[in-house]
Amino acid sequence: MKLARTLALLVGAVALLTNPTWSQTIDVNALPAPVPGAPSTPGGILPLDLEDAYQLALARNLDLVVGRYNIAVANSSIHANSGIFDPNFLFGVDGDFTRSPSASALEGALVQESRNTRFGLTLDALLPSSTYLRLDTGMIRGATNSQFFFIDPRYNADVSFSLRQPLLRDFGSLVTRQGIVVAQNVRDRTAETFEIGVVAVLQQVEEAYWNLVASRRAVEVSEQSLELAQRLLGETDERVKVGTSAPIDLVQSETGVATRLQDLIAAGNLAANAEDALKAVLGFDAPEEWLTEIETTEAYEFAPMDIDLAQAIDTALARRPEIRRKLLELEQLEYDVRVARNRVLPSLDLEASYGWGGIGGDARIDEDDDGTTDIVIPGGPGDAWDQVFDFDFPHWRLGIQFGIPIGNNEAQGLLAQRRYEQQRSTIELNAIRQQIIQEVRVAVRALADGKALVEASLAARDLSERNLEAEETKFDNGLSTNYQVLEIQEDLAQSQLSLIRAYLDYRKANIGYRVSTGTLLDFLSVDIVDPGSPDVPHDYWKNVEWLQFDDIDGASGRVTDPVAA
Repeated sequence: MKLARTLALLVGAVALLTNPTWSQTIDVNALPAPVPGAPSTPGGILPLDLEDAYQLALARNLDLVVGRYNIAVANSSIHANSGIFDPNFLFGVDGDFTRSPSASALEGALVQESRNTRFGLTLDALLPSSTYLRLDTGMIRGATNSQFFFIDPRYNADVSFSLRQPLLRDFGSLVTRQGIVVAQNVRDRTAETFEIGVVAVLQQVEEAYWNLVASRRAVEVSEQSLELAQRLLGETDERVKVGTSAPIDLVQSETGVATRLQDLIAAGNLAANAEDALKAVLGFDAPEEWLTEIETTEAYEFAPMDIDLAQAIDTALARRPEIRRKLLELEQLEYDVRVARNRVLPSLDLEASYGWGGIGGDARIDEDDDGTTDIVIPGGPGDAWDQVFDFDFPHWRLGIQFGIPIGNNEAQGLLAQRRYEQQRSTIELNAIRQQIIQEVRVAVRALADGKALVEASLAARDLSERNLEAEETKFDNGLSTNYQVLEIQEDLAQSQLSLIRAYLDYRKANIGYRVSTGTLLDFLSVDIVDPGSPDVPHDYWKNVEWLQFDDIDGASGRVTDPVAA
């Protein structure tokens, strides 16, 4: 029985539950980074403890690689949406030519010809206050054969400033910054989703690693059981030869050997599958990487925990990323409701423009009215610009535009929709909290039951060993049969497998408890390195309260509200 006791001590040595032994924090990049190659494996064997397994999975797991790109995409979306405040510069030039017969002597030529060339420069921008500013400057060069144009060619220059300012609907930074606010919120939610993914991968590593350890221990138990059956077969064969046992006993022993060989083959298959499952979690992707044999080297001592259920629930409600992500969604929906309230208002826009014009060119004078030019006063585009910058010929426009959709069904329906979405999300948050409380209760119960199960499995294993020793003694004295010895050998193998499962289940329960309370990253000393949302260009005036206008004297409250919103 020395082999059985040695194996039992080996199984006990791998159980499971003190804090990690590594001293350094494991950093996880939240943004895309080069994926490291597989570690070197001299002889095709990769010695792997849990810290190395965490490091490999966090760097190479494909789900996390995708999650990092999701955060990078969200960062880019913030920059893209901030472009709403980028100034726009436009330069244009075009020309036209017209030659047409005259239908009136007032056109100044029998066949009128005109040629125009236009140059234009425009600079416009939208401010967070929803003010639209525009600067236009340009020149038109026109030439014609009509005798009624005494400046030909002529140069018309103009500079004008204009603005449009919404005063009710679409007023202020609440509306203009909506795309930026949404993008920032999505980015924060994506970061929370990434943390959830990191926790999931760590949990998968834990389960896959210890499943591999347990399956290989099960192979050793099956080998031990086969060895005991083979030893019994040899002893039975000797007893049959000397006539102390019947030949039928030899058949029973041979059947026992064949059965245990089947068990060993099945255990080996499960161990190979468990190793492949761990490789998948670790991010093995190249065919040659799958040929590597993983050698597990981690060993913890069994250390049961006593948990305060009420404190565990409070910790979970404060630290679970699922709750933080849902609260961010609620913030966004509250913002959407405010924007929808603003959309219900009528439009009232102030429009204004002011500018100066000028004209220049060769002045042609016909003193004797004979249709020919007698005097030419030279001029050109410079004269036109001199008039503009001397402010000689101003022009301006000022007005107000008021509009309201009759019925306003689209805006009112959208507001009701946003309010329903907000209330639905509140209920979903309550459901998440309810689920988390249930998960914590299940996790705490699993720890308590797991501790009792380990103690019971240890006792059952010890009793099975003693029972087998006693039965072998009886067999040696002719007081037992091959069948009884084989049955008790099987009982010992099952008790050893049950102990392995009990240790594995307790480790899973411990990790499950850390996941349910949101403390797994701290427990494993894992830190997500996230620089946060990128800086937003044109982020001025975002905190000016009076620009956060969404309603006027509760006007949107007259919209049909869902559930007394």
